[in-house]
Amino acid sequence: MPFSLAPLLYAVLVLSAAIVLPAIADRLSSEAFSWLYGLATVAVVGALVVLALTCNDRSLHGVYVAHLCAMIVWMWQEIGCRMYAGPGMRRLGFARRSTLWQEIMWVFPAAGIVVLTWNGANQWGVWAFFLAWSGHLSMRLTAYAAAHAHDGGPLLWPPWFAVGLPPAQVLSAIFPLSVTALTAACVWFATDALAYGLDTSAGVGATLLAAQSAVTCVALWLDVLPVNVWVWRLAHRRRGAPILPAPQPLHDV
Repeated sequence: MPFSLAPLLYAVLVLSAAIVLPAIADRLSSEAFSWLYGLATVAVVGALVVLALTCNDRSLHGVYVAHLCAMIVWMWQEIGCRMYAGPGMRRLGFARRSTLWQEIMWVFPAAGIVVLTWNGANQWGVWAFFLAWSGHLSMRLTAYAAAHAHDGGPLLWPPWFAVGLPPAQVLSAIFPLSVTALTAACVWFATDALAYGLDTSAGVGATLLAAQSAVTCVALWLDVLPVNVWVWRLAHRRRGAPILPAPQPLHDV
């Protein structure tokens, strides 16, 4: 396979899995979810071990392995945010209503990846995980602010830079900053990839991060734009049914 196609194919497969698997976890029964989370936990332990063993591997193989391991940890964390112990019971620190606690839990896998790869020549796993974390936090803050702006209520957990601002202003401050930062990161990584070439480890690593930044940026736009309302209206037009007020989107925050 040409070197120019390998990183793109890898990015499509891995990033698609990173999006689809947490979504599938939301629709599983409690027993099936427990099995999935157990398998993901075993995979995370293996991924952390592999990250430690390949922290000095600067080859193409090392870049792919480091990025894949970081994505496995990220998927495990995303699935863990959906975990609960049962009706009426405390959700083991991952409760959806405990938003701040969920974000704090991201610190531990991030610290583990940094410690395991400390002073290593292969830092692509660190870059990948922190890029995923920043995208997750941006989408979380935007959805949270949007939900409270729609309800007209105060922010229960405002970010430190938004204390005292109305919810609508919080949303207008968070979204453009996040999109601008992700777009700039995508352009920066893509420029580095072209400069190094896709036949080098640095070029492949930059390509994977550029693709990851682009996917995160698109996901952030889709989180704000009323895509579900547009699809709903289009379906009603095709059926010839009268267009009633569209249902309001539900934000899982």
